[in-house]
Amino acid sequence: MKLLVVGASGLVGSHILRIAKERGHEALGTYRTLVVDGLIPLDINDQEPIRALMTSCAPDAVVCCAAWSWVDGCENEPERAYRENRDNPRLIAEVAHQVGATFMHFSSSYVFDGRAGPYREEDQPNPISIYGMAKLAGENAVMEVCRGNALIVRTMGVYGEESQRKNFVYQVIDNLTAGKRMRIPIDQFGNSTYAGDLAEGCLRLLERKDAGIWNLAGPDPNVSRSDFARRIARDYGLNENLFDFSTTIQLSQSAARPLQGGLLINKARNAIQWNPHEWVPFSR
Repeated sequence: MKLLVVGASGLVGSHILRIAKERGHEALGTYRTLVVDGLIPLDINDQEPIRALMTSCAPDAVVCCAAWSWVDGCENEPERAYRENRDNPRLIAEVAHQVGATFMHFSSSYVFDGRAGPYREEDQPNPISIYGMAKLAGENAVMEVCRGNALIVRTMGVYGEESQRKNFVYQVIDNLTAGKRMRIPIDQFGNSTYAGDLAEGCLRLLERKDAGIWNLAGPDPNVSRSDFARRIARDYGLNENLFDFSTTIQLSQSAARPLQGGLLINKARNAIQWNPHEWVPFSR
């Protein structure tokens, strides 16, 4: 399979690119702002460079990892949130569909309100933040232009090796190593997902030429954010006493959070024999 990974400089994209090559696929990756050796620059705000790249490389599948996932930022800049999480994926999906490539798009547990989780793929979305609304709009836009044949992967709590050190594990490591205190919510529950496991599941779905909505996340949909933070601190030998625990409402964040937003992964477990790890420490 020839694979094009749009947004391969980020956490999820870099893992998909690496694991695709390890599985024997021909894989190309793009970047937009973060220059990475071996990746192709691509402006995803304009369909013409997207079309030129796909015409030249003729991929069998296109994986779109480009997104804006800063939840509070999205709440404060809704126009950008919809452009990054709905409009740009739709542009890429439309070209992929036109050239006959399978299209994979990433969505989020934030499409749910978190009142009755964990959630199956068939459960009714009800986002409570601009980020969640934009991600749901992205799902619908991609499915529309691909005539229902896109692959939508919902995930959450993704962590792993990352050059920009943005994900939660790095936040804990960097803050505690520097002796800085961290405020952690005690009432948020969901999956902690290793990026390598996520990439493996994505490749299995692409190899089977699947379509539709799939939950790919860590095995436990009820991990508390506070327990995960403690585990990170313990496994990396850091000071747990630097945590300040509070409720989500006490954090006074711009965007509402789905408190019980976990994802059930039975569908992927059964269909592709996918068994993600509970926790994977990595070199810091």
